Amino acid sequence: MTFTSNSSSIRPPVIERIAFFGKLGFIVHRSSFIVLTLLLVLITAAAWAQPITLRMETRSVGRMEIVVMPFRAVRDSAFAGELPRLLREVVTGDLAYSGYFNVLDPEDLPPDTLVQVKRTGNKWDTLRTFSGSTAARVQGSVTVAWDGVTASIAIFQPPIKDAIHIKDFRFTSDDLRAAGHEIAAWITKMVTGEEGGFASRIVFVVKTGDSKNLWMMDWDGANPRSLTQDKTLNLSPSWSPDGKTIYFTSFSGGNADIYQYNLETGHIAPFINSPRVDSAPSVSPDGQWIAYCSSGEGNPEIYRIRADRTGRTQLTVSYGVDTSPSWSPTGHDLVFTSDRGGTPQIYCMDVDGASVVRLTFAGNYNETARWSPRGDLIAFASREIGFQIFTMSPDGSHERRVTGEGSNYDPSWSPDGMKLVYTSQTGGKSSIWTCNWDGSNARQLTFGLHASQPQWGPAVALTDHDN
Repeated sequence: MTFTSNSSSIRPPVIERIAFFGKLGFIVHRSSFIVLTLLLVLITAAAWAQPITLRMETRSVGRMEIVVMPFRAVRDSAFAGELPRLLREVVTGDLAYSGYFNVLDPEDLPPDTLVQVKRTGNKWDTLRTFSGSTAARVQGSVTVAWDGVTASIAIFQPPIKDAIHIKDFRFTSDDLRAAGHEIAAWITKMVTGEEGGFASRIVFVVKTGDSKNLWMMDWDGANPRSLTQDKTLNLSPSWSPDGKTIYFTSFSGGNADIYQYNLETGHIAPFINSPRVDSAPSVSPDGQWIAYCSSGEGNPEIYRIRADRTGRTQLTVSYGVDTSPSWSPTGHDLVFTSDRGGTPQIYCMDVDGASVVRLTFAGNYNETARWSPRGDLIAFASREIGFQIFTMSPDGSHERRVTGEGSNYDPSWSPDGMKLVYTSQTGGKSSIWTCNWDGSNARQLTFGLHASQPQWGPAVALTDHDN
């Protein structure tokens, strides 16, 4: 699939600027519209000069408003068929699910207005403007040809009448969903400055009878398919940062070992194959190291080893069980689970095993800590009435409960740190769910599968995303 840009693009608006537009629009009378327009243009220029990105508090502040207008077919509409509508549905669904936007219905918008603007020499001109909403607007046109499809996408930011971003996306009809994800990612990048997780995938474990196998699905739960089909146990998957390899624990050799799954070839090979119990792999952000749990000295401890299988180093030494390591985004620290204090709790240490600090003290069973890609939060499962997902700051402060119903565990972050995926169990069968980082917008992704242990993979890099 190829993506090409076809216009100049202004730097992305920032979150505070959009929120300011909304507040300002309520307090300025219609008679001051021209003054307001000029003021907003000046503020916009100043804001574009210093773009920033923030994690948005989706409960207290609210998400940004955006409108995706119906996509139209260019040239032969009959030849295009339902493709414009289906493409828009993917884009709209992605934006609504992302956690960044509140997607408005175009039918709820007031009509555009025509305003007369007095110019020099007493000459009057007519200016088309957007009225009633400062929500960003997306318009799309779809051209279908014998050699593929081109979707031309434009973003408008009221009250500016001209498109601030325009880009063409070329793809085939078979790649419609992938193209929709790419368009949604580009829109999000242009409007918020954030990459989003649209082109990412989730690997998880499905139990069938006595066996467990790895499955994979798109970030929104679409296209679930199996990766392994062994009559054994395949567990605890972990992604390489380039999204090409999955490390996991397998009992296919009769013992717990760590294997590699190459997503480009489908080839599976042992990574650590020993008489020990080796499990719970976690790949460093640069892909150079794998941290894991091993019973090499008789007690389960945390080790690390290079991706080329050299430099095996023991990191923890305790009388308890140390397991489930997770790297910080910088690669300088690891969080892990240890019962060295009597009950399973979350600890943090330097990458060389020094400076071990206990992070959790509330609750008698805390496990599977996962560091956010943003570095600001750590998610973990804590046992109350059943397990629930919590987040905390990297120093263990500001604990916050994210889930509340059923039993929820196995948290994993989306590549932009805006969403969590986790296992939720009710009535004896488990399934995969997601929610925003603050617990809002919970959504079930798997149905009819006994699914668990989800791990969110990296996002595919945008092509020419600055255009």
